[in-house]
Amino acid sequence: MKRITFLMVAFYLSIAALFTLTATAQTVNCNGATGNVAIPSTVLSVTCPTGGTPPPPPPPTGCSASQVSTALGGKTFQRQCAGSMTAWPVGTNYYGPLTDLGIVFGNKSFPNYSYLGQSPTFQIDSGYYISLAFTPAASGLIKFTANNSYGDGGTISLSTAPGGLTPGAPSVICAMVYGGLNSILVSTTTGSCRVTIGQTYYINFADTNANGDQLCFGGTAGNCPQSRVSYAFTARAQ
Repeated sequence: MKRITFLMVAFYLSIAALFTLTATAQTVNCNGATGNVAIPSTVLSVTCPTGGTPPPPPPPTGCSASQVSTALGGKTFQRQCAGSMTAWPVGTNYYGPLTDLGIVFGNKSFPNYSYLGQSPTFQIDSGYYISLAFTPAASGLIKFTANNSYGDGGTISLSTAPGGLTPGAPSVICAMVYGGLNSILVSTTTGSCRVTIGQTYYINFADTNANGDQLCFGGTAGNCPQSRVSYAFTARAQ
């Protein structure tokens, strides 16, 4: 009998202790915390939701020649998914997929890219365009200005889908066709080429004029198998 009484007392004491612990227990919310978070002994649960602006989704990786551009002078172009880029005058070479601006420009994200002050120069196959995806992760701007020392200005545009080359076409935010030192300034805060943090966009390049004529280096129409487009590049946070 004494043994049963002792066990019952111990049971009731355990229940009382549990209720006391529950009453004083804490739930720690580590939302926005960085580094190590101290967890008191009375904590029963920890909640760690994502805080602030969620990280942008990675840009789409799918690329196909079947992704045809909008028309220039009634002519369309296929998407070139791989090739080469050289950043002049330092001569830094890249060869591989031509689908992601961050990968091609030094494995960086908007607006913290490599090659500031350099002129990335692309080899574009005849009848093709290049489209580089990017997703702004912070406020900033990037600017491309044609550098005829290394390649043609061709056509350059900003769009919400690959291959938006034509001014005023659906998905095209802004576009400049061949005409010397053409340039575009892409910004999260101002201008006609404005972008929003967390959304995916495309910078498109093609060595063609407004009539859709394929150009060879020097801005003349021709049947060259490849041509070069080159743009001096700058970027900064805002």
